[in-house]
Amino acid sequence: MKRIVSLFLALMMIMSLVSVASAEERVTLTMMNRLPATYVVEGNPVIEALEDLLNVNLEIEAPPISSYSDRRNIVLASGELPDIIYVNDTGASYTQWSRDGLFLDLTPYLNETDMPNAYKVLTAQELNKVTVDGAVYSLPRVQTKPMDIIMYRQDWLDKLGLEVPTTPAEFAEVAKAFTTMDPDGNGVNDTYGWTLNTDKGEHPRHMISGFGVRPSDVPDENGNYELMEASDEYIAYLDWMRDMYAAGAINPEFYLITANNDDELWYAGKMGIRYVNTNVEHYVSDLGSTNWANPDREVAVAAPLMEEGQEKAAVYYPPQTWGNWAINADSENLEAAIKFLDACYTDAVNNLLAFGVEGITYTTFNDEQQYALKTPEQREAFDKYCATYATFNYQTEDKGLLIVNGDTIEETEAFAQANNNVAEKTERISYIQGSSLPGVSEVSTACSDEGLQDTFKELRTKYICGQIEREELVDFLKNTYAPAWQPMLDIYAENNLNK
Repeated sequence: MKRIVSLFLALMMIMSLVSVASAEERVTLTMMNRLPATYVVEGNPVIEALEDLLNVNLEIEAPPISSYSDRRNIVLASGELPDIIYVNDTGASYTQWSRDGLFLDLTPYLNETDMPNAYKVLTAQELNKVTVDGAVYSLPRVQTKPMDIIMYRQDWLDKLGLEVPTTPAEFAEVAKAFTTMDPDGNGVNDTYGWTLNTDKGEHPRHMISGFGVRPSDVPDENGNYELMEASDEYIAYLDWMRDMYAAGAINPEFYLITANNDDELWYAGKMGIRYVNTNVEHYVSDLGSTNWANPDREVAVAAPLMEEGQEKAAVYYPPQTWGNWAINADSENLEAAIKFLDACYTDAVNNLLAFGVEGITYTTFNDEQQYALKTPEQREAFDKYCATYATFNYQTEDKGLLIVNGDTIEETEAFAQANNNVAEKTERISYIQGSSLPGVSEVSTACSDEGLQDTFKELRTKYICGQIEREELVDFLKNTYAPAWQPMLDIYAENNLNK
């Protein structure tokens, strides 16, 4: 049964658990955050509720998003940091700031006593994103995203007597049928199954999941690393692509597709399968989109492809982080800042910042679907006083979606149902990407300078299009491409990455 509750009541019930200061001594913490220009800081009832919840006073500097990095750099260069700062950087600059001692090393505090909430919520893979020289100098704002999906024209499936595919073989059958069997019934050969849009992704995880392809960062069961593109599983994926191209199931000019061309073909009713950069959010958007040439179309949503004989699609999924929060190493309020930041990794705080206060920014809150009903007046207040940018962790404590998308109850329920159905058939495998390890970028640069990546892309396209034989592609991948990348794999092995 759905639970429609007062969010503020829920907040007050756990107030004693996350309060960062005693009632007698209310500490003032300074903070800098990256917030949209429409967000109102002064007199914001949501911020006031947060102050009451955690028993602190907050002084927030909020440079506009467009100039936030410039202002942050000035503040960090001055050495006059606020108690808590949204760093919005985990690259080379962040590494240097950490080594310079600007940020507090949080490693000693990430335990069940000092920072129990962050310790419970954040995984080793997520913390790896903010680790420098073995120490954690900030906490990541982690973003749980909706499930990856593949969308199909359900009305085309129904007309042709086909089911939603789950495996590569079934997918190929449907894609060919969408090309050759006149699914739109106009008597013209003007449709096809789908298009590979390499402009939006070289290795679509929705598809390679059906072949058991592992990222190069992930070792096999024996602990050995192999370049993904040279693996037998990835080559089998290219064989599958070649067969579909020969059958006419792929847009014959896929290599010319850029940006959103595939979306245009989808909405024009010329393509029956959409997969690139697609998740359940796009499905809900499609339900009410005015871009469709055919208003009577029907769309089915499905999980990524799974291997034959499997019940779930295994999708390798690196942690999705959205910036990071650090504490000034020289703060005069270290204890309060640590407790405050830890409290901000609770559902109580992030729900408050995302949805606001009952009666002001919403009417009722559904804590199962993470959705709040709003009157038009409350919607105006919500746009001023709430923002996803204001949250400290963009996920619930159990790694669920912080906000379920949709502008109406019907859209929200459609979103939740689709996301849950796909989740039942998907296994997300979290792993650490090795791109940030010392030496990896140098290997990548060397391969790029030698033109190897361009050669791979050219040969891959030629192979799919039937212009070269398999032996030529395999010889290049196994004997030229893989050896050039071997130093990267050696770095992975030296660091026991994902073991």
